[in-house]
Amino acid sequence: MEILDSHFHLYSMKKRGIDTTLPENLIGIDVGTDPYDYEDRKTLIPSSVDYSHAAGPWCTSREDYTDAEDFGSRIRDCFSKYKGTFLGEIGLDYHWMYGTKEKQIALFMEQLELANELSVPVIIHSRDADEDLVRILKSHDFKTSGIMHCFSSDRAVMEIAVERGLYISFSGNVTYPSNRSIQDAAIHTPADRLLYETDSPYLAPVPFRGKPCRPEYTQYTSAYIAELRNTDVKDLRSTAISNFKNLRSLSKGSLL
Repeated sequence: MEILDSHFHLYSMKKRGIDTTLPENLIGIDVGTDPYDYEDRKTLIPSSVDYSHAAGPWCTSREDYTDAEDFGSRIRDCFSKYKGTFLGEIGLDYHWMYGTKEKQIALFMEQLELANELSVPVIIHSRDADEDLVRILKSHDFKTSGIMHCFSSDRAVMEIAVERGLYISFSGNVTYPSNRSIQDAAIHTPADRLLYETDSPYLAPVPFRGKPCRPEYTQYTSAYIAELRNTDVKDLRSTAISNFKNLRSLSKGSLL
């Protein structure tokens, strides 16, 4: 069976000195954090791996840009050059708080509209921003769906995201004992909207917590989620892989 990792950062792994060799049966998304980092990323992924490419900026890099219009033009240029299957990761981060909430929201909204214009799903990052996230989710039409990546909110937020047509992807932090609200969301996420990821090189699951993370570690995360949901792990993995392929088929972007 294929190994799913719906969100990993190979370039970040390389910069940290982590081996970037990937399992040949990996399926998933290599995610960047800047509109122009693809040239540095594309040489890291072998042609044998069935991967998708996300182009776009991480929300906390936005202080580098003066306004949403400038940001949008850079992303359009990036997709014109490199295509891309997903736009992201984008979103809100009130934990690290680079720039103001107002600037993050303006740029997030601009990029959501760009995703609809480009007919590609979005990858959404959200940390400590549930109130504004929910307001934006309720007001936006996700024409080609998307992923709530590294889901770190509660069941109520999950249900709103699913209602808006999004998929919910759980990372290694779901395996941390204190994250009860994330675990509750994982239990109740509809099977046809469930994904999992590593966010490598970050957030390694138990038993690797605190160590560099690798895409194949989703085997531990998926096993933990299956245990939470009291379901067979092979069935859960098969369903999640099918979910990922269904989502990817909605994109008008390229696998590169």
